[in-house]
Amino acid sequence: MTRRVRLRIAYDGTAYHGWQRQPDCPTIEGALLLASAKLLAIPQEEVIIQGASRTDAGVHALGQTAHIDHDSPRELWDFVRGLNALTEDDICIVHADEVSMDFNARHSSGGKTYRYRIWNHRFAHPHELTRSWAVRKPLDAARMQAAADLLVGEHDFAAFRASDCQAQTTTRLLTRVAVEQDGPHLTIWVEGTAFLKYMVRIIAGTLVEVGKGRFEPARITRMLAQGDRGLGGPTAAPHGLTLMSVHYPEFPWASGEEPLLGGPMY
Repeated sequence: MTRRVRLRIAYDGTAYHGWQRQPDCPTIEGALLLASAKLLAIPQEEVIIQGASRTDAGVHALGQTAHIDHDSPRELWDFVRGLNALTEDDICIVHADEVSMDFNARHSSGGKTYRYRIWNHRFAHPHELTRSWAVRKPLDAARMQAAADLLVGEHDFAAFRASDCQAQTTTRLLTRVAVEQDGPHLTIWVEGTAFLKYMVRIIAGTLVEVGKGRFEPARITRMLAQGDRGLGGPTAAPHGLTLMSVHYPEFPWASGEEPLLGGPMY
């Protein structure tokens, strides 16, 4: 009988060309497909795995979710232990649970929480090089929050998507956009039901322009009304972005807190 296992996955995306499998590039999905085939002792082309979010090249995750189907005698802990042993240390299966065949990692999601980190200092910091976007000019977090407040709600986000975005509709609902500052660390939290390609990174890049004083907060209103990508700021660097959580009603980590690894330590 086929069973479906839900995986919560953390990864450092630095060495990968995003989530989605590509023929000649290392990707998170590709690594998990290869590892799953070994774990289940089946050909790689027979592995069925579905991720919740197609994160871009260089983007990280603490709460990516995927499901995998199998008809093997493997137990849940085998997926945690086995897949962690068969992938590099920059990928970690944090948790596994069995779900019904009606569950779909992508389509059952009620939304996602993203975190965008900025290192706001005149000097780069070695520990932030692959985790934060370095912005040297001082940023006004209060101005950024005033602009961020205008993004909350259901809007047409056509001005906040990549030119090659294939989404059929650009209307999206954001439930939270918050700007937090702790010394040189500036964090943008974006939470919503669904996202367009590069949407969070364009939001971050535009808010940075507001923080620098180049844009007024009201620029956001113009962008939403006119749908003109040219009114916005740059697409922020991918390595500042982390997928924190994918929301499911029954999943215990829908709020975005970071879970600990379960099972025996050794």
